[in-house]
Amino acid sequence: MPYSRFNKFIQTILHSKYLLSLRESFIALLPYFVSSALALLIINSALFFNLVNESNGLYAALFNGATLILSLFPLIVATSIGFFICKNYGQSGIIGAMLALLSFSLHGQYIISVNTNFELNATGATPFAIIIPSISSLLLVLCMRIQPSFDGYLYRVSHFLGEKLRAIIPFSLVFFSFYLFMPILYEIGDLIASWITPDTSNTSVAWLTYQRMLVTHGLWFLGIHGDNTFDMLLSPQFLSQPIIPGISAKTFYDTFVLISGTGCFAGLILAALCLKRSGHERNIAKLSIPFTVFNFCEIIVFALPIFLNPIMLVPFILVPSINFAIAYFVLSHGWIEVTNIEISWMTPALISGYKVSGGVSGVILQSCLIISSAFIYYPFLHWHNRQINFESAINKLTDKLKISEQLRSTGESVFIAHQRDIDYASKELNQVLNDISEGKLKLYYQPQICQLSATVSGFEALLRLQKPNGNLVGPYFLNTLIKHDQTDIIDKWVIEQAKRDLEYFRNKDFFPIISINVNPKVMTDHVLINYLCETFYQLPNQLKIEVVESGYLSDKNKVIKNIFKLRASNIETIIDDFGTGYSSLSMLADLPIDIVKLDKSLLDNAQEESGADFYTYVVELLHKMDKHLVAEGVETQRQLEFVRGLQIETVQGWYYQKALPKQDIIPYVATFPSKLS
Repeated sequence: MPYSRFNKFIQTILHSKYLLSLRESFIALLPYFVSSALALLIINSALFFNLVNESNGLYAALFNGATLILSLFPLIVATSIGFFICKNYGQSGIIGAMLALLSFSLHGQYIISVNTNFELNATGATPFAIIIPSISSLLLVLCMRIQPSFDGYLYRVSHFLGEKLRAIIPFSLVFFSFYLFMPILYEIGDLIASWITPDTSNTSVAWLTYQRMLVTHGLWFLGIHGDNTFDMLLSPQFLSQPIIPGISAKTFYDTFVLISGTGCFAGLILAALCLKRSGHERNIAKLSIPFTVFNFCEIIVFALPIFLNPIMLVPFILVPSINFAIAYFVLSHGWIEVTNIEISWMTPALISGYKVSGGVSGVILQSCLIISSAFIYYPFLHWHNRQINFESAINKLTDKLKISEQLRSTGESVFIAHQRDIDYASKELNQVLNDISEGKLKLYYQPQICQLSATVSGFEALLRLQKPNGNLVGPYFLNTLIKHDQTDIIDKWVIEQAKRDLEYFRNKDFFPIISINVNPKVMTDHVLINYLCETFYQLPNQLKIEVVESGYLSDKNKVIKNIFKLRASNIETIIDDFGTGYSSLSMLADLPIDIVKLDKSLLDNAQEESGADFYTYVVELLHKMDKHLVAEGVETQRQLEFVRGLQIETVQGWYYQKALPKQDIIPYVATFPSKLS
């Protein structure tokens, strides 16, 4: 397979919505990973330095706390996965989390009944901590999509309540369906366990240890605690036997294969710190250093991430395999003498090498293995870093605009999903993001004048950028953001700023109707449509959404459904810039839209006879379709008389007023001069 095709294949996997959801769910658990690692670090350090002993009351308190934290790990993972999968597929995250929690606890036998009491079966349920929440969430999403909308029954209730009521039937169906296919999952699990169970009767200790390494790393890659799961399902007794004279398999494995934890993460950290341009990888490496020193690997596995990351799978398996081969070869040939001692798995690298070898020879071998591991990890980390090189710019802009928590929760989704079709570095995009970050976005409002009542009937919100020097410029950056599919940030800011401005007007006893422009893809985005409905729930009939014609062509059925959803929330939809290239009158006849804005270019062309005829025919046709029309770009008396002659109801343009800052709107309305006479 050519490199370009392979790279695209890898990116497709990385950017799939399901893997993205898993990545977000584990990144969200970083506080948990850090706290659990600290708990284990404290208790093992206290024992190691003889600060406490097992009969000490302090030890009991620390031990019980650490045990509880570890026992709750599968439950917390299941809950997080259920939340993020449902959220990213456009459904309620909290409902997905509840379903995953309930399904995993019962069907995964995380909570079991023992003599009329309930107990946690933390280790036994571990293999299902990802599988069951994934199945339950994906089935819930499917059922929510195929079930009837029930809009006829729920139109009088709030969107929030309606969403929860619609989930009752899918929630119940998915939960009870596990009774049907859990036996199948158990059969599959038993079959896999039989495949990976090593033959201890006719196999050397070295080969058994290597097989264990492959199995545990494979489990870690799937998000399952590999060592605990292996030791629970399979017999690890061979680890206590000598792999070569003078050293047990476990001591050899912990000291010279898994240097600083699963995957030899000492080498990975060194490689991450050597990256010239890296944000995510280097930050995670630095964060994990205190824990990796004592061989805790969870932070890197789930936050870098290693798990379910096809880019990192090869070095994750290759590095310990090479370490195993080199160390086994060196020790078996007697080049380094080892002492028959047992050391704690928490013993830091280099110290463990010194103890096992009784001198610096073990330290030298470990150092060489770490450097070799770093060389192997480096190209894969570099490749991984190039997939996410817009993260810092996106985060900087998000912080600058102070966008709501909902956008922050989808930031990972936006940043990953939009990398598929763009190159590694776009100076144009980065420049635009920096321009916006350094400046200040503003909404200005251009009046819309009703020709029948001679009043201001509404305002269109127009985006402006104030440069650091105070100059105000138009949204020149939108084309670049559209090109790179990065308009979500601006759409969210416009929506939230419009809400803030309407609340500002309401506090002054002024209740204008405003229309905002959003990217066409909003009309097919279930999450953003719901967000709009919820955001303006307390501001009924004061918002209109303007979307250009092309926004209605991608999925007409979904668009129609979302138009009705907006209308149920007292938000009207408008076709903007009609006549600019994608007009489909048959589609327009099917859409439940009453307002059409005629693009300024049509009116400019009306200075010629052919252009005037075309404008007239379009207006007559739209009037026959019972559409309310808005003429954009009216700048002269001649243009005003022309559109009036066609009985166009609303006019917008410089003839009346350019766009104004919000503080000038109320005075403008109060002193509005009649120009209709």
